[in-house]
Amino acid sequence: MTAPRAAAKLRPMTPQAITRDTISEEALLILKNLKENGRLGRSNKLADVKVALEPSVSLDFDSYFFFLRKFHYIAMDREAQLKVTDQGERVVEGDARDKFSGEVGDFFAEQLVPGDDTQSGPAPAPPVPEVAPMPPQVTQDIVLEQSETPMAPPPHPPPPPRGSRKSAPAAGDEPMVPQIPQVTPSGHTSPRIEAPAASPPAAPAAPTPAPIPQGATSAKGTDIDLRYVKFDPIGSGPLGTVFKGRHNALGLDISVKELKDIFGYFSFLQRGEVIKRLKKELCAQAQVRHPGVVAVLDQNTDVARPYFVMELLKSSLREKLDQGAGKGISIPLAIRYFLQLAYALRAAHALGLTHHNLKPENVLFDAHGNAKVGDFGLARVIEVDQSKGMPQVFVGTGGMGYMSPELLARAKDVGVAADVYGLGILLYEMTTGQIPGRRSALPSEVNKEVPSKLDPIFDKMTQDRKEQRYPDFDAVLDDIYGAFSEGEYLKRGDLIMWSEPPKA
Repeated sequence: MTAPRAAAKLRPMTPQAITRDTISEEALLILKNLKENGRLGRSNKLADVKVALEPSVSLDFDSYFFFLRKFHYIAMDREAQLKVTDQGERVVEGDARDKFSGEVGDFFAEQLVPGDDTQSGPAPAPPVPEVAPMPPQVTQDIVLEQSETPMAPPPHPPPPPRGSRKSAPAAGDEPMVPQIPQVTPSGHTSPRIEAPAASPPAAPAAPTPAPIPQGATSAKGTDIDLRYVKFDPIGSGPLGTVFKGRHNALGLDISVKELKDIFGYFSFLQRGEVIKRLKKELCAQAQVRHPGVVAVLDQNTDVARPYFVMELLKSSLREKLDQGAGKGISIPLAIRYFLQLAYALRAAHALGLTHHNLKPENVLFDAHGNAKVGDFGLARVIEVDQSKGMPQVFVGTGGMGYMSPELLARAKDVGVAADVYGLGILLYEMTTGQIPGRRSALPSEVNKEVPSKLDPIFDKMTQDRKEQRYPDFDAVLDDIYGAFSEGEYLKRGDLIMWSEPPKA
């Protein structure tokens, strides 16, 4: 269920309005909401709290989360549930406010604008803000809010403030202010309205974007660093959201994957490690230039919400399987997709890149109906590393049925055989519409249209012991072409790419 969102106008707060007292009030607002949610038995899951409160704070919600967790005002369990600590309780009750305000000044020093409240001496205790009630039910499938249009940078821009998501609106845009329901002492709700702030100084004119091609979904989008425009979301997962976008200079349709929620699973001190892993995996996938691998075109991990840019693809294997209503897809298509994916993974393995998270959601299709593998290595970005203090985090179980035993056991020597296993499970699901269990019937026993010659290949790909599986995709392809030596499903060396959508 998607929580209703009021059609409130949104006015970004200008830098002149971001003071220590402002941030102290907003951090205290978060603590009060967490305490009230706990008292009423409502969800305090990080993602839910973030969706509910981010519109009512001046900076990116992650910045407040990192501050409150670093100074031990809140704690988070393994299920990402937040709790106010004893130290946080004392601040909510009115104690240690000077200390709290001082820590705010230290942590947010780069974002704060000097004013009367940042002079020498402790700041007065901030007034207790009203509690903004959370929606009764907020789920992960809420459409994520798009960021505001950034102000064009000067010729030599300074580094952006840490954690800030507020920026000047584009020329001609009307600034807007969120109306956040507040609980008054009488128990009635009233909108919280931010007073209009002074207009920011004029910025140099931004380059004129390329014209919007005909057939675009919308002429209105959100600029991200002037090179790209971000439109409506087209898919989401536990770590982020994929948006349709456009490359401004080329007028090219693209997709932008924004990893908005990835840092919510880690403490402030671990952010650098996550960024390091993310950049490594994105750069590795970008090196694989193969028609069966989703092309990574660009990335920016040095922002509050890291994103990467990919070619725009039309649909996923999950959608095709859902359309089959549990019966799979036609056998010729299934085998064609299987071969395309096998060659794609073979090319990635040749460059030392493994996937380890194969599932229908990560198999996408281009405009001609060709299968492509995406999201290489994102599972490794959040995997456990006790030597670096990385917690054991599970961000969804949608891919567990495709994971090899050694991946589930978090073995250290996981290699290409894990991808062989994952593609074997996908082969079974494409041909039967089901995910096999430990004692499942062979594919041809479930679907009489499946050639029995596929059974031993599937069986060898999905052996529990990796030593009993195919060692690589060269061996898999040898057996496929050997089993269908009459060319029933292509011969070695045949082209397996379509130049127009398949009719089958």
